[in-house]
Parts: sequence; C-alpha cells; structure tokens
Amino acid sequence: MAKNKKQKKKDPRVQLVALYKKYVTTSGELPHSIKDLMHFAELDFKDFKKHFKNLEELEVALVLWYFQCADDLLQSDDEAKSWDQKDRHTAFLYLLIEQASADDLFLHEFVSEKRKSSSFMKQFAMTLNAQSFKSLDHQGKSAEMLSSIGLNPKKTALTNHALSVLWFFTFDTSTDKQDTDAFIEKTSDLLFRLTDTSTLTSMFDLGKFMVSRKSAAFSWS
Repeated sequence: MAKNKKQKKKDPRVQLVALYKKYVTTSGELPHSIKDLMHFAELDFKDFKKHFKNLEELEVALVLWYFQCADDLLQSDDEAKSWDQKDRHTAFLYLLIEQASADDLFLHEFVSEKRKSSSFMKQFAMTLNAQSFKSLDHQGKSAEMLSSIGLNPKKTALTNHALSVLWFFTFDTSTDKQDTDAFIEKTSDLLFRLTDTSTLTSMFDLGKFMVSRKSAAFSWS
C-alpha cells in the first residue's frame, strides 16, 4: 500500500495575508486595526501577535510576498540561469505582475490608501531593500568596489525599479495592461544603460575624489 503523502503545512503568515486581502475586497476598505481584522475572521488577538508585531508589519509582508513568489519562480527555472542579467530582471518583472494580477482590485485599493502613509512607505522601502532576493541581486565589478562601504547601488536600482513597475501596474487602466508592458521594456532599457559598469565606475571614482577633498571643503560646523 502506498504511503499517504503528508500535506505541507500552510504558513500561518500567508494565511493572515490572505485574510487581510479578503477583508479589503469584502468590506471595500483597509482594516484600521488588528481588532478589525481579527473580528472579521473570528480569531483571537493572540493568533495575530504570534506572527506579526503590528498591522503595518503584516502590510509590509503582504507586498513582499509578491516579490518572494516571483523570485522563487525565476530561481526554479533552469533556463533562466543562463540568461544575462537584463533578461533575468525583465523576466522577474513579468513574474511579479503575474503574481499581482490575481489581486488587481485589492492592490488598487491597498496602494491608493497606503501610499498616503509616510510611515508605511518608509518602512516598506527599508524592508524591501534589506531583502536578499536572488533575482534582484547584483554581483560584478561595481558591487566589488562598493562592498567595502556596504553599498550595492545596482541591486538597489533593480529593487526599486521592480517596485515602480508594481505600482505602475496597479494603476494601469490600458487595455490588457499594455502600458505596463511598455513601461517595463522602456525603463529596463534605460536602467541598464544608466547602471552599466563604466557609468558606475566613473561614479565611484568621482566619489573617491570628493571624499579625498572633503577636508578642504567649506563647512559651518
């Protein structure tokens, strides 16, 4: 007799993310507190606090989940491993909006409201840029030069470009989201032109020069 395969236990954090989405699409507004969300699901406050410190942390995790799913899909594609970075990045962007497309209505309501919150936007930007998504990582000459001071400008550029694509997609009203396709192609091309190795090397050399002359610069302090 074949052994029954054990079902993979669902991550309770993912279940809370799904609950948040259901709350918004059902009520037409974002929950104002943990209490609102838990009352909607008939769950205890402690069920939430086991996994998230506050509502904003859940909201940050919610958007990060789209990035995580897109990254997992691209990393599991053996063919993608032989692509150059620009092609991998473009593929990641399309996977990202593919993950988001099922939540089009939710995201429109969510982003419309949360982009008004400086607290959320600041926390999300910091958390997103601290992630280690392999699809958005950058290893190269510029990364080696700047690693000593804890900087990886191309990784930061790739990450924030992906976020701009997600935000653009959310408010794109064109037929079949054609404007999003154009946005991805045009901005990706521009991004890789601006962040090629020669440009970043020149920026690094300028930075070293400015640091070396810092002591001679005027300052009120």
